[in-house]
Amino acid sequence: MSAPSDPVIRPLRADAARNHAAILAAARAALEADGPDVALEEVARRAGVAPSTLYRRFAGRDDLVTAVLEDYVAESVEPLLARAAAVEDPWAALTGVLEGLVDGVTRHRGLLAAAKAVGAFTPELADRTLAPLGDLLRRGQAAGVVRGDLEPEDLFVVVQMAVVTAERDARRWPRYLNLLLDGMAARPG
Repeated sequence: MSAPSDPVIRPLRADAARNHAAILAAARAALEADGPDVALEEVARRAGVAPSTLYRRFAGRDDLVTAVLEDYVAESVEPLLARAAAVEDPWAALTGVLEGLVDGVTRHRGLLAAAKAVGAFTPELADRTLAPLGDLLRRGQAAGVVRGDLEPEDLFVVVQMAVVTAERDARRWPRYLNLLLDGMAARPG
């Protein structure tokens, strides 16, 4: 008798992969346009698929929102962090990534509100962002351009503070982020 083998994970058929991508894109657009309570049937309509196709891929709203958030992080946040890691100037790298994060959060509020509502922010997902941010922060601290008492978690707070100002006036967040960044800079002595 032979031992059972591990199940083979097969790639999606081309049409299933297209449907999956269309559902994720439609869900992101719907969440951002209509908020976290958008009907899943509306997402299916926007994706050009039957609701049964959406439910075959995603068990419900929580699974769909989690997949959209993971797709957003992989498509937008991780490349931003990778580009920042390649910047030689540690201050420019850190400020560039914070500007990119604030811009992304302000543009994708609906998705992020839905993700928060369904508990999609897992520790694993946070680590995918926090670890590279910590590397950028430590690099800046080692170069003497960033305050030594800052911790990686502080950077999330800086992003949140800038986003709050963006909610009041989207044109002013760069000014407030610059004020926050000024407070993060190392001071001589």
